[in-house]
Amino acid sequence: MHSYELALAALSPEALDEAGLVGFETQAGAVLAHVVREAPSLVDAIVQAVHEVESLGQLGLRVVGVHCEDLVSLRDIAQRVGRTYESVRLLAAGKRGPGGFPAPLSTGQWALYSWAEVSAWFAIHYGTASAGVYDRTLVAADHLIRARRIMAGDEHRYEMLKLVAA
Repeated sequence: MHSYELALAALSPEALDEAGLVGFETQAGAVLAHVVREAPSLVDAIVQAVHEVESLGQLGLRVVGVHCEDLVSLRDIAQRVGRTYESVRLLAAGKRGPGGFPAPLSTGQWALYSWAEVSAWFAIHYGTASAGVYDRTLVAADHLIRARRIMAGDEHRYEMLKLVAA
């Protein structure tokens, strides 16, 4: 068994305080429930924590994500990999480097990228450190929990499970 410390995004700070089972904080408008779980794996710890927080049904708690620092701008990427903004911008635009830079998750005025994807790309092409399994698992869990929320009540919700295994 390993001990895992998680921060789950939830919806009600008052309910979290009443529950007395987790610490909480508000950060940039989000409520983060801090949970420590003993479990055989990180995935088991996340599932246990989600079930425990949501089992407090009378308090109206709903987990809406796992807190992770995955969304990054080109400036964030430059800082994390020790390059200039311009160098990273040219890599992302395909005007320098080996090509195949990960696509942004958002477009418009501020493109945001997945640090898990970008760090893996830099590790392959430039030998830098990649986001570890722990960080990648948190990112994937966050996306899956958000998908669960988006698909809540949809009759085709369980069909979406096929995508995870595809």
